[in-house]
Amino acid sequence: MFFLKNFFRFHLKSLASLFFALILSGCGTFDELLQIGPDSVEDGRGQFNTVIAETNDQQLLLNLVKRRYGDNTALLEVNSVSTTLEWKRGGNLGLTLFDGGEDANSLGIGANGAYTERPTITYLPVKGPDLIKKNLSPLDPEVLILLSRSGWRLERIMRLTLNSINDLDNAAAASGPTPAFAPDTSDFEKLLSVIEKVGHGQFVLGYTIINDQKVLALDARMEMLERPEMQDFTKILKVDKHSFYVVNVEGNTDYRSNKEIDIKVRSLSGIEFYLSHGVQVPEEHIMQNKVQITKTADGEVFDWDSIFGDLFQIQSSRQEPSEEIAAVKCFWRGYWFYIDDTDIGSKNTFMLLNQITALQSGAMDKSGPLLTLPVN
Repeated sequence: MFFLKNFFRFHLKSLASLFFALILSGCGTFDELLQIGPDSVEDGRGQFNTVIAETNDQQLLLNLVKRRYGDNTALLEVNSVSTTLEWKRGGNLGLTLFDGGEDANSLGIGANGAYTERPTITYLPVKGPDLIKKNLSPLDPEVLILLSRSGWRLERIMRLTLNSINDLDNAAAASGPTPAFAPDTSDFEKLLSVIEKVGHGQFVLGYTIINDQKVLALDARMEMLERPEMQDFTKILKVDKHSFYVVNVEGNTDYRSNKEIDIKVRSLSGIEFYLSHGVQVPEEHIMQNKVQITKTADGEVFDWDSIFGDLFQIQSSRQEPSEEIAAVKCFWRGYWFYIDDTDIGSKNTFMLLNQITALQSGAMDKSGPLLTLPVN
């Protein structure tokens, strides 16, 4: 017994060093098993990305609803997301030998660890003259070309982005606050019906070279020229039959030739105002005169569903819709507004609006203070 007592006393320092070496090496092995860094990227990146995308959709939907009510809109972008990961570990050894008898002898071993994550999110209010200019300026023709070449059907692009084509009105008055009188879009709808009937890709928007100058043009495929739909196309637009037409953006219709097409393009703000008329305003708010009511020539209430029925609709409800019902939702003026998850047409139009917004505002110089908020 005396031998063991002296052995432990003389070698206590070595035992303690050996213990802590085992603890630290074990924690290193534990760290490798935890893979805190890689796991945080795998788990956190997807969650952050999902939440940012969802809140962007909610913000865009809310702004559409606000435009229908004539309320001011605002944008707050997530400028950056950073996070700090910290993993602390430690251990202790308590050893009491042969003091107070064998029953009092003790050996205590302890280890501890702590994991901390501190995300920091930076918000950027988007405002100022650059925003106003971008929002109110007609879309760049490059945006129209890019969208048409990326798989979007030409008729959907035209419905969203054009105020008119060769004097055919596409509810140009709806590119601002709700008009008092109903638009007549019947001829424009006939044109879209022809383009839809001939199928995707038969008309292509792009550039061509005329007299060494690059000009915007609408190309008709050669197989289109002898189809009966081409006759309808030329009759509606009042042009001759050609393989391509020069497209004048904001052109003067008084000087248009029979080989040219004039278009007037909406601004991003105009597109949002236009789509805001797809909001199904609660009857309560209509009775309270909280929104502008559009009337027909006969004095009847104009039904905007006649234009937006298959393009875009935002439903409203007193009760919050479930995740199974709503693809995206927001709350405003005591009601929930949402896009039905089974409404594929509205979801596609909303996706297209998202892309147009990104294309139009991507190069914009943002102004305003950076709001850096640590998340506890």
